[in-house]
Amino acid sequence: MQFDNNGWLDAAQEVDYLNKSESREGNTIKYLILHGTAGGASAQGIANYFATGTEQASAHIIIDQQGTIVQGCPLSLAAWANGPIDGTPADNLGFRTESDGVHCDSWWDPNLNPNYITVSIEHCKASIDNSDQLTSVQQAASFAVVSAICDTYGIPKRFADSAGGITGHFSMSAINRQHCPGPYPWQELFDYLNGGDTPMIPANWTDDGTTLTAPNKIPVTLGFRDHVLNSSWDSNNWPLEPAQHLDLVEQSNPSLGSGQVQTFRWKRLEYTSAAGVFEGWLGQELLWNERQVDQLQALPAVSNVLAVNKLAAQIVQKTQVQ
Repeated sequence: MQFDNNGWLDAAQEVDYLNKSESREGNTIKYLILHGTAGGASAQGIANYFATGTEQASAHIIIDQQGTIVQGCPLSLAAWANGPIDGTPADNLGFRTESDGVHCDSWWDPNLNPNYITVSIEHCKASIDNSDQLTSVQQAASFAVVSAICDTYGIPKRFADSAGGITGHFSMSAINRQHCPGPYPWQELFDYLNGGDTPMIPANWTDDGTTLTAPNKIPVTLGFRDHVLNSSWDSNNWPLEPAQHLDLVEQSNPSLGSGQVQTFRWKRLEYTSAAGVFEGWLGQELLWNERQVDQLQALPAVSNVLAVNKLAAQIVQKTQVQ
């Protein structure tokens, strides 16, 4: 993604609301402010509201849950997304994801319109309390836009301090915008901006930094969580059960030994101390299981009860194939 000399993004659709912008009065951009819309699902819809609504509000960039990016005014001008400043100024508040409802960062000058030194990105969130998680495509678009803005305007790629950086609306409006932007993958953003891989939370899943939870409420943790976040995981590939220990992670390949497994709708993640986390060979394991069933059905009904019980126990307890 690139910005032209006036600050128009080449990857964005444009909806004109220049009537909701103004000169930066000679000030340079120091901060990038992240917002949640607290209502509305469409970037085009929010942009149209900025263009035609009576409220004196606007933002430079709007990103919706489908990853659509809309821009209504260039970054060379100030949008009307930030301010007024409210709360009690405090030093050294440090990294946080919302305000405490009392304190704002002390570097905001009450005599300087914060819009003059900021760029604003709105993220469409249908819930009026901004509680929605970003979708995977919304997150990817947000990270790319943030990176392009930082590269173009020299904004520090870190959580904001007095010298500049990236923060949420809560930083300057501790009371009225305490929870804005709501849930946002801050650490993943900074990892991405500083050259790390981009963990992607599957759409409609949630992650608290330790536990990834699918829509069916089954948790994914530790190495299995890392694998899901760092691969192109289909959001519909839900876990069917929590991770569990097996004496043999694969009956069809006993050499793997013991470890952890977690079965999903169409994949199974496995872990051994020697191999780490990997995707199991479900086809091979399914074929092994079917052959055991065939052998079981071929056994005499009475004389081989012990053998029947042994095979049944193996299938029920150690084979985790849907």
